[in-house]
Amino acid sequence: MDLVWPEGEEFDDRAKLLREELPNLEAELNTSIRLVRKDSGVGPRWVCRIDPDHDGPAVLRRDSELIESVGRTHEEMWETFSLRHTWLRTGADASASDAADLDEAVDRIINEVGFTYPAFALRGLNWDKLCDHYAPLVLAADDPLAVCQEWVAQLGDAHTAVHSTPRHVPLPYAASMTTLVRVPEGSVAWEAGVRPGWRLHAPRAEEMTRRTGASPHMHPYLVGRRLLSGQAHVEAEWRAFGPDGADVTWVEAPTGLPYGDLVTWHRRNGVGHVRLKQWVAGAGIADALDEALAELADCEELALDLRGNVGGNVVLARATRDRFLHEETLLGSVRYSIGNKLSEPVPMIGCPADGARWHGRLTVLTDAMTYSASEDFLLGLQGLDHVRVVGEPSGGGSGRPRVVRLLPGWSITISTVLTYDRNGHCVENAGVPVDSASTSRQWR
Repeated sequence: MDLVWPEGEEFDDRAKLLREELPNLEAELNTSIRLVRKDSGVGPRWVCRIDPDHDGPAVLRRDSELIESVGRTHEEMWETFSLRHTWLRTGADASASDAADLDEAVDRIINEVGFTYPAFALRGLNWDKLCDHYAPLVLAADDPLAVCQEWVAQLGDAHTAVHSTPRHVPLPYAASMTTLVRVPEGSVAWEAGVRPGWRLHAPRAEEMTRRTGASPHMHPYLVGRRLLSGQAHVEAEWRAFGPDGADVTWVEAPTGLPYGDLVTWHRRNGVGHVRLKQWVAGAGIADALDEALAELADCEELALDLRGNVGGNVVLARATRDRFLHEETLLGSVRYSIGNKLSEPVPMIGCPADGARWHGRLTVLTDAMTYSASEDFLLGLQGLDHVRVVGEPSGGGSGRPRVVRLLPGWSITISTVLTYDRNGHCVENAGVPVDSASTSRQWR
């Protein structure tokens, strides 16, 4: 089958992602698939197209040998890829539309998570029992969104969660529960006098703890991240308490981005140091890495700091990983969730990048907030002779989540895969293991 993806530079990044995810689609549809950019007009094919005159929500539909993903915009058409499991589950056309009422939203959570989520057995969870307990509570609640969030948080998966939309985004700080662990020098809070070790004013901390799901070692930091989040680009007042009765407030608008440059580098004692704060597409990260690797080429070793890097663009993360491969490498394997069953393991192979690469030793610094796309970067590097991972195990999120609409202003993200390293260690819930433990959180 041909998967026909639109031509044009604006579609190239997602074409790369789709090309990497073809084994997933092949497992779901039980057929071989090739990605093409021009429709032959004949034979079995999945055509993705933008139709400004399309009437109604984006749709994934099938007519005999022809599958179509249709939306009025690029983003609407892309949303249909999150409808695949709905389409497979129901056997009917699936549209990106909101639930009609709370009962339908609850049914969507029950059915979509039950059909898609890959880690019930891994986590020892009984989804039917959780649904029997929480569904009536949601329908009777004064704040059903809060109860839905608590319900899905029982899965302990940061990728699988109910969100308000548009989603809140974080300030450029980090906290473990209510204790600040990172306040970058020069940031708004820093200039106001706030320092690591101070305590956030967070009257909803207990409630947020119940409504946040994550692997156990990541959970306190994800709670802290949510306490430090708000509406994007909307100023709000924040407050923290320090030693000796210090009480500081500051006004800041969350942007969802780290403070300062996304990539920084320096050298010390013959070792090159690179800090990569987040995988943001179109932000010049590849060019910055080219420059960093060129300037540090004569160093004996490179230390790459991914602590606090919660992920982002997975295509960029994987392309960066390939800069550190010396040969074609078995990275690990992946199992896809299809109808509450897991596919057979599919090997993942990495090849050295064509552009600027690092040929020496590499040390990667990680912690519990090294997550998602950062774990895609780590997978396959950890365990190689020239690579050492130091710090704490990563957050433990294989992810590749799909997004399903619930009520207007609500959505749910649901993990769809389990990823394993080359030794068969499952990343989900445990993280990528380290070679040497460290608890230092002195992030630059």
